[in-house]
Amino acid sequence: MRKVQFYGAISIDGYLATNDERLDWLFKTGGADQAPTADFMQAVDTAIMGRHTYEYTMEQTTDQLINPYNPLTKNIVMTSNPQPSTTNTTFTNADITSIVSQLKNEPGQNIWIVGGSGVLIPLLTADLVDELFIQIAPVLLGDGIPLFTKVDYSHRFELVDTNHYGQLAELHFTR
Repeated sequence: MRKVQFYGAISIDGYLATNDERLDWLFKTGGADQAPTADFMQAVDTAIMGRHTYEYTMEQTTDQLINPYNPLTKNIVMTSNPQPSTTNTTFTNADITSIVSQLKNEPGQNIWIVGGSGVLIPLLTADLVDELFIQIAPVLLGDGIPLFTKVDYSHRFELVDTNHYGQLAELHFTR
């Protein structure tokens, strides 16, 4: 069965981005090039993200790929205002837990949860996330867009590995 995996970076105080959606604090953190991102992404054939993450990534990349290590990755963009789909990208306002439940039972590689709490929290609440790879950058933002928001759920994960990549500390949890 396919795994649903969150893979992303946060500040020490738990923020994915600044309030104005900037990530320059992360790009100034040495070590990302040492992380095994290519290995992770080569095992992924589906990426699920919110519209803000999709638009930011498209603005920042020259190759216009969410997953440059597997250009055939199917992208699912969760949005309240779907637009026409493209070859590899589907825009939808369907229930994310239904989408992921169906995908988990289909053949394929792993499913990457990209971006923030709007996508991650409903999946955690429904107990659909198998692994969390959280890289922590040594910066305090004080405010911003949090990875985890307050919701009514409680799930225990097991810490299976910690890694150190330059200035990034990576925690790997499994359900």
